[in-house]
Amino acid sequence: MAKKQLKLVSQKQFAEYIKGLAWSSDGNRLAIISAGGELALWQEDKFKVLKSEDGYSLDCVGFSADGKWLATGGQKGEVAIWRLAADTHFELTATLDWGTAWIDTLAWHPQQNWLAFAVNRHIEVWNANTGDIIATLDYKASSVFKLAWHPQKELLAASGHGGVKVWHSDDWSEKPYLLQVPGASLDCAWSEDGKYLASGNLDRTISLLDWGYPPPWLMQGFPGKISRVTWSRGNSQESNSQPILAASCQEGIIVWQWDSKDRNWQNHVLQHSQTVRAIAFSPDSSLLASAGDDDCIKLWQKGTKLIQTIKTSDRLSYLAWHPTGKYLAAGGQNGELTLWQSSNSSKGFGNR
Repeated sequence: MAKKQLKLVSQKQFAEYIKGLAWSSDGNRLAIISAGGELALWQEDKFKVLKSEDGYSLDCVGFSADGKWLATGGQKGEVAIWRLAADTHFELTATLDWGTAWIDTLAWHPQQNWLAFAVNRHIEVWNANTGDIIATLDYKASSVFKLAWHPQKELLAASGHGGVKVWHSDDWSEKPYLLQVPGASLDCAWSEDGKYLASGNLDRTISLLDWGYPPPWLMQGFPGKISRVTWSRGNSQESNSQPILAASCQEGIIVWQWDSKDRNWQNHVLQHSQTVRAIAFSPDSSLLASAGDDDCIKLWQKGTKLIQTIKTSDRLSYLAWHPTGKYLAAGGQNGELTLWQSSNSSKGFGNR
């Protein structure tokens, strides 16, 4: 029997559905948001509420690359900006009000203190250092479903009806590149090396572009819409350091790997018994975690071999790995937050 990879170290109950989890880049803080409007932080083994329940859902959350800024967006049409005022204290410093618009996707630039967030059919790019909007981008065809910055280049990708549009920050006014799809792109993600851009599509396909070398691959034949796409980071210490693409579709996860011998992408399917809601690769390896409506977390070695199944007390909605891979946070549909620690870690959060 395979050695257990994770052990439960903490649990906390929120009022409603967990809508998002985000670790700071240094791993010292975990931000949690709920459908009830709650915002809380785990830091220094303690739990702190930044915003209490108000009945308005929070739907997106993220830390800036330097960890000094925290942003949330949601049902109220507000983007709330929190700043680290002391070593452990965040203060609300700005609220960007967009009226009746529901803010459900945001993304911080990986190097700059720039925050991109979607407002209906527009994307706003806000500079935290100056407090100014530096760009307003018109998606035109639909609302924006997902935003993703390129990990190295000044490129911003946005999913919506018709595909993924990519803008370059050197000239925001330049016509964006379009990764065209037959219907709508529900999710997009860059590989960690920035070589590939993947799109999960409503019409049961995955589009995969080798950036700068079109046309894209179009992967077809899935039983339902592709709700989530995510990449492994790759690891030079592993025999296969090529990034792996995982995509969730109904009760399954399709894992794609590049076959250098055949010069093509090969896939296999991982299975849950009910709908998969969350997938996430550990940042320090190609260990894949998946969770959903069957009340369990599954761990897959190199995205292929099942090595652990963890039964949970709540149907899960969200997963987020610590930047070192030592912890895995899980958010539940009934508001339960659980924190798991890798078996080879000696220090973790205390029970609360």
